[in-house]
Amino acid sequence: MICQRRRVAALPEWFVVTRDLEAALRLVIESLDGLKLRYALVGGLAVSTWAWPRSTRDVDLWAALPDERLPELEHALMADGFEVPAMVDELRQFGVFRSRHRESGVFVDIFDATGPLGEALLDRRLSGQLGQTRVWLSSPEDLAVLKAFSDRDRDFDDLVLLLSVVDLDRDYVLEWARRLDQSIGTEEVVARVRSAISKAGLQFDRT
Repeated sequence: MICQRRRVAALPEWFVVTRDLEAALRLVIESLDGLKLRYALVGGLAVSTWAWPRSTRDVDLWAALPDERLPELEHALMADGFEVPAMVDELRQFGVFRSRHRESGVFVDIFDATGPLGEALLDRRLSGQLGQTRVWLSSPEDLAVLKAFSDRDRDFDDLVLLLSVVDLDRDYVLEWARRLDQSIGTEEVVARVRSAISKAGLQFDRT
């Protein structure tokens, strides 16, 4: 278990983000900022920034995506060299759309930050540093909630890593886990959080 208890939204100096990955991220951020659309970095890059660097080959973001702004965003991304084959259809069906930077081949997935969790995630986002790029990141707690909502082994490992390295507000994470369980009629999300807390060597209660 990693014993360091850091809460700094910046990559260690020794970790180098690939030029292609950072360039693709910067272009997407410029498009979103130019349209004044709020966003937060999630996924592997956010885990690497908050906790401990790990390999990732794509960019994941949550963003406010009102329907009336989608044509502008699509145009901005295409002007910056991204392929955007099915933004509207993918958002309608999956709540996320994928784009690909033609020159580098980097994929960027942008999730529609709708509903209470999306609103909370964007309201609680924090400024951080990734390589030479200033970026808005999901708070580590909201990132942990997203990881807990997934049933992939890698996301569970990321959840354990976040709990081990960052001084998370575990009450917040558990409360959202309960709310997500209620929304889908299961107890699986809370169970994953509790299992991750145990694996990280932490106590369930903070008192």
